[in-house]
Amino acid sequence: MEETDHESMFDAARLPAGDKPWFAPRGASTERRAEQIYRRLRQAILCGDILARTRLIETEVAEKLGSSRTPVREAISKLERDGLVAPLISGGVEVVDTAREMGDIYYIREALEGTAARLAAARIKESELRRLEELVALARNLSNNEYQTRVVLNNEFHEIIVKASRSERLVQMIGGFREFFASEKSLGKYNKKDTDTALKHHEQIVEALRAGDGKRVEMLVRRHIEHGRRRVRGAAGR
Repeated sequence: MEETDHESMFDAARLPAGDKPWFAPRGASTERRAEQIYRRLRQAILCGDILARTRLIETEVAEKLGSSRTPVREAISKLERDGLVAPLISGGVEVVDTAREMGDIYYIREALEGTAARLAAARIKESELRRLEELVALARNLSNNEYQTRVVLNNEFHEIIVKASRSERLVQMIGGFREFFASEKSLGKYNKKDTDTALKHHEQIVEALRAGDGKRVEMLVRRHIEHGRRRVRGAAGR
């Protein structure tokens, strides 16, 4: 495939800002630097900041990030194992179109998080329930366009429930899909009614957890994730 066939070339400026400094301190292990680069590239691909069909060449990525080649090579290898990039005959790798997988991924997440919630109903602590109630209240006080804060609150809400399952296997499995969801871009597709519906779901989920009703909370979590899937599909015109 010729270089001109690609959607775009890699642009380091499109990566999420994150914490400073960009890389681990001087003297940190190659593994630590590779993990940082991998996480940044993965996040940028999944949220659409690095577009599908963008070509990533190890030497160019290393130069633009101010890194040596070894951690970049390891990071790209991990992205390839994740199925987020595919090798090119002409050299380097190409970012795959994850949008085509989103429908399947929502269904997987629905099943996994529904199961985690059902387990959490019997295992969640009072301190975790109180924090969930605080998060709902904080979200209620936000305007609809405060997307960055909404992302933070939403992610903490779901992570508390998943961790309350006390199932390390489930936590790891769900963590592999976490970056596909609740970005500023996805929440930007919610109108005021959509946001109010999602917050009502959160309230009902907390009530079911506090009641210890595993069957009901699993149903509510599945419905909540289905609501998100329909919002994304509707915004995409599908």
